[in-house]
Amino acid sequence: MIRAYWRRFVASVTGFAHRYRYEIFFRTGWNVILLQLGFTILLVALVLVALSLLYDDVLAKLISSVAQTIANGQISSPADNVFTAQDLEYAKQKNMVLASTGVLLLATIFGYLITRLALVPTKKALTSQKQFVGNIAHELRTPLSIIKTNTEVALFNTGLDTDTRSILTSNVEELDRISNIINNLLSINRLLRPEKVIFSNVDTGLIVEQVTSTLKELATRRQVTFSTRFSEWRTVWGNSSGVEQILMNVVKNAVSYSESSGTVSISIEPADHRTIAIIVADTGMGIHEEDLEHIFQPFYRGDRSRNRNSGGGSGLGLAIVSELVKLHKGRITVRSAPRKGTVVSIYLPEGRARGPERTADKERTEVAVDFST
Repeated sequence: MIRAYWRRFVASVTGFAHRYRYEIFFRTGWNVILLQLGFTILLVALVLVALSLLYDDVLAKLISSVAQTIANGQISSPADNVFTAQDLEYAKQKNMVLASTGVLLLATIFGYLITRLALVPTKKALTSQKQFVGNIAHELRTPLSIIKTNTEVALFNTGLDTDTRSILTSNVEELDRISNIINNLLSINRLLRPEKVIFSNVDTGLIVEQVTSTLKELATRRQVTFSTRFSEWRTVWGNSSGVEQILMNVVKNAVSYSESSGTVSISIEPADHRTIAIIVADTGMGIHEEDLEHIFQPFYRGDRSRNRNSGGGSGLGLAIVSELVKLHKGRITVRSAPRKGTVVSIYLPEGRARGPERTADKERTEVAVDFST
């Protein structure tokens, strides 16, 4: 019987040690419990030490007072009693201050340690997620590129019937959409480490020209024309790739949701609070109010205003735009109504060329949505 209980005990200890070693949540839980136990023990010890010091101070002052009275050979006067009471009160206050300071210091240290321990699984999970998404995205790129290339080569065959050509063309479009999703996932991965983003003066006029040049084929296919207007002051303080991705997603949405023979207007002008406003307006179908308040959510697709038939994307574009604008300490507003088009206004901090940066606007971060009737 003793041997059986001993085996159970050894099995329990071995199982505990195995779980503590290999299960991060189990190990973190026990580490937090042990830290809290250590904090409690130290707190009790601190209180006992404070009480002991207070007792020693009181006892020492009482003995000193009695010894002085005996040495003088007379009964202590009321003034002596008042002096002794003041000494005792001072000793009590001193020990209370020391004990309170010690408790606050211990609470701060252990709070920091517990927070660090509790966040370990989250940090490791985010790191693993980042690596997993990045690896999967990179691994998918090669086979998708091969499939797309083979499909496009097959489309060169003049002997294809209409149905087969339509299917292959649709496959190429879907492959482009998948590639866009992969690129957006990689962008989200990069946003998880904003400390590595390099900021400098960025000419938004050049960025807009690059974006419109890239989207020229899409605009021609949808019979949409671009209209641009640049102010003299158009330099922002940001990351060139980030600003390009912001404008690429916003302008591509404007083109995709514009009606045939529509116009996408892009203007750049100085705004208040030392910011540069980049305004993208389209003459498209607009966005319903119930969809408008959700457009910055990842993978959100409105049933009416954002569908595949209208050239909809992956549902990640505006979510990435929102995060990139926040990263640039800027703000974005959207005004839209059904059949009245959409106006997206992006406000980014102006470049350093015009003078020192205002400290009052340095921490400004806002993402807003304006409803229009």
